[in-house]
Amino acid sequence: MPALRITARPSEERLVFDHDRDACETWDIPDTPTRAYRDASGTIHVFQSHHRARALAGPDFASLRHSCRVAFEGAGRDDPASFDNRSWIASTFTPDGRTVHAVVHDEYRGHETGACEADEADACWYNTLTAAISHDGGATFRPAEPRLVAALPRRAEDTQGRRAGLFEPTNIVAITGGFAMMANVVAPAPWPSGNCLLRTDDLADATRWRGWADGAYRVRFEDPYRADVDPGAHLCEPIDPAALPWPVTSLTRHEGSGLWIATMKGRRADQAGIERTGVFFSTSPDLLHWQGPALLLKAPLMGSGTPCAPDWPIGYPALVDPASPDRNFTGVGDRALLTFVRARLDGCEVGPDRDIVAVPVEIEGR
Repeated sequence: MPALRITARPSEERLVFDHDRDACETWDIPDTPTRAYRDASGTIHVFQSHHRARALAGPDFASLRHSCRVAFEGAGRDDPASFDNRSWIASTFTPDGRTVHAVVHDEYRGHETGACEADEADACWYNTLTAAISHDGGATFRPAEPRLVAALPRRAEDTQGRRAGLFEPTNIVAITGGFAMMANVVAPAPWPSGNCLLRTDDLADATRWRGWADGAYRVRFEDPYRADVDPGAHLCEPIDPAALPWPVTSLTRHEGSGLWIATMKGRRADQAGIERTGVFFSTSPDLLHWQGPALLLKAPLMGSGTPCAPDWPIGYPALVDPASPDRNFTGVGDRALLTFVRARLDGCEVGPDRDIVAVPVEIEGR
């Protein structure tokens, strides 16, 4: 059981982004969790976009407006060794509101390049984390050099058969002596998959990120296209799989207790054996040892339909406190917002018609 109680008030939800009203093109969609920061002028920027990255901005969360200006887009190259394929801004952190560091979720989809058959999309999906940087408060980003943050110690052609790589990093949070985030590792058998905890002491140098294993941040992420890499030395140890059984989508720190809160979407049977789907959370004093998970908001999930998706499925949950004085919204008080993406179905498929929803929550100790 988590050490905190979080209560959602879904009857008070509001739309942050309405696809019908705000989208600049059909596939201008929210496709990541909320990532927010304040620039040097005090303007709030929220990146929660597709691979053609656009931001919402405004003086406060109630006044966010979606811009049609593209702040970042990967080159879409066909070469997995380029680490410059379809690229999502997935994490942001700014120390001063002018320079903004980003970690990018980069997808190489081999079925689109002829490396696999068209119906083998998941079997030919190779994911890495790369770095981007902005020097104008987030108006424009460019790839950082060096670029590679983290990759599996195997090349794309060696992982075919299922999707593989490091996926969907959380927001970046400041910790003692540096910065941390989590990412979802999907590794080919027999190597372990799960939530990887990464740390760096320098956001300006992508090669400084290290993954947790054997009691320390000892995992150095190498470029598998430069040399053969030993998987035993270059894979993370999954963090507390019992308490974090699904990919973590956001990390925030409760100001009153000092506890970290991880959000996830998941599916679990309750004590009566009734299956619940929705947003879950766990808590931790140190990002390594977790308690939970507990259901925060019951809802149908994107990607959970068999054979058809449920009505109004959701994904990409995150906690954010609009009143936080922290420039990167790492902290949350006793009142915050749970944000997530809600989709309208196109037949049985989750298509581009997606909105960003914010639900008030209250946080208290048990």
